[in-house]
Amino acid sequence: MDRFRFLLFLCCLLPSVADYSKDQHGYFMFSDFLCYLPSRNPKEVQYLIDWYFNMELTMQYNSSVGGWTGFTPAGLITAAKFNADKHDVVQRILERELVCQRSVEIIYETTETAKVEPNVSLQTVEDNDSTLECSALDFYPKHIRLTWFSNGQEVTEGVTFSDVLPNGDWTYQAHTYLTLTPGKQDHISCMVQHTSLKEPKIYNWESSKNHTENYIIGGVCALLLGAVFLCGGLIHYKLRRRSF
Repeated sequence: MDRFRFLLFLCCLLPSVADYSKDQHGYFMFSDFLCYLPSRNPKEVQYLIDWYFNMELTMQYNSSVGGWTGFTPAGLITAAKFNADKHDVVQRILERELVCQRSVEIIYETTETAKVEPNVSLQTVEDNDSTLECSALDFYPKHIRLTWFSNGQEVTEGVTFSDVLPNGDWTYQAHTYLTLTPGKQDHISCMVQHTSLKEPKIYNWESSKNHTENYIIGGVCALLLGAVFLCGGLIHYKLRRRSF
């Protein structure tokens, strides 16, 4: 599992974490406060502050560097001022300890026990009816297994897999493809195995032929049911006429 951990809830912990303000000229300033946790060792925690002015990164605080670095003329001036301010230096050290280092175990325990069940879809690839796609979306953690079956037997030929791709919100997606043999009408299914599932889930594919057959069967059943009601109504009508 990727060991990048970002404290997304810093705004809830410190009133000064997200400083978002506007002056009389309509200029905006805001900061992103981040904790980078490469391991469970609190000493390895990196504390970052990205300072923006009108969507432009002007300077950054990096605990590994030990101070601020300016990226624009105004950022260079402000960074030098902050680095010379003993109170700011102490404040950043305390923030790293109180907000980041003391939260390492909580963050790791939370992210390692979190589980999100994948959303699975099974369909033919657009513009290519001879290839099936089994997609697992928005799942967590990363590890997942997708397996194709034909008539109850695992399929390995004609199968390709994509990499497990991050969505950018800690969830992932994965895709696998199966090339169909022309003319064969096998029962195809995709099995999904993931830690969020108590047991593997199997998703069956229905071809257009199967859909057509289902519609025909449904139509015949509806006609037969209608005929039964019609006959019942006629019999009831004749019996009532005889009673008079």
